[in-house]
Amino acid sequence: MKVLVTGATGYIGSHVCKLLKERGHWINAWDINIHGEHNYIGEYIDMFEAVDVTDRFAVHGTYDAVVHLAGRGVVPQSLKEPTEYYRVNTMGTANLLDKVKTPNFIFASTSSAWEMASPYARSKVGAEDIIKEKSNGYTIFRFFNVSGTDGINRQLGVPTHLIRVAAMAAAGKLAKVSIFGNSYNTRDGTCIRDYIHVIDLANAIVKAVENGPLNTNYECLGSNTGYSVLEVLDTMEKVTGKKIERALAPRRTGDAVSSVVDSLSKYATLTKTIEDMCLDQYNLEINSSV
Repeated sequence: MKVLVTGATGYIGSHVCKLLKERGHWINAWDINIHGEHNYIGEYIDMFEAVDVTDRFAVHGTYDAVVHLAGRGVVPQSLKEPTEYYRVNTMGTANLLDKVKTPNFIFASTSSAWEMASPYARSKVGAEDIIKEKSNGYTIFRFFNVSGTDGINRQLGVPTHLIRVAAMAAAGKLAKVSIFGNSYNTRDGTCIRDYIHVIDLANAIVKAVENGPLNTNYECLGSNTGYSVLEVLDTMEKVTGKKIERALAPRRTGDAVSSVVDSLSKYATLTKTIEDMCLDQYNLEINSSV
């Protein structure tokens, strides 16, 4: 199949391109490396273009599937720069749908869509609405917290994901991990999140490419299990044998109390545990100078 992947050199994109190529598909990869760094994907793709989805590029042809992963994804930053998040995530998606034709449009949305507590979340929901209006066929995946690694491809930019931050602390790259609030109405007072290994998530995307659009309101990619901040830190300590220093910090605006899958997508097959996510990320950190 002829597949376009946007955000291809990023964390999820690099894993997706690798799996698609292993399945024998032809891949055009788009990215502009907004973090100033990238994963090397040369061996996983057939063509690379430095295309910004918000640009007024020419009509770009037809693909069997488009996997749209490009976008802005940091909640605190979206609170400071809402215009940028609506421009890239919402209008960039509209522009892509206008310029690239496909019967199978696969979109990376977010679990924060239910809370709508940040411009990031609202920009993704806006993009979902546009997809439902403009696309010929679609699968909207609401990602929960994507973690882990294949041991090669990694998360880029300033570390914000809890498992990555915890792994960096366990590897001695960070002095401590901040806990943003401990008085939430949860079992230990800290926020609860659902996690999915990036390999399981990438495999679900590949299934959507190969099996076609579901045209549902959204599809959840998580694990059906919630873990608190303290439980994740405890798990990282358990699998690595390393003590993680913790520091209490004020609550962050836009943080939901709890975010857990309500119904797992039919395209999701879970093979990895929270322990796998922690250990895989830790092993990458201790073997990487970044």
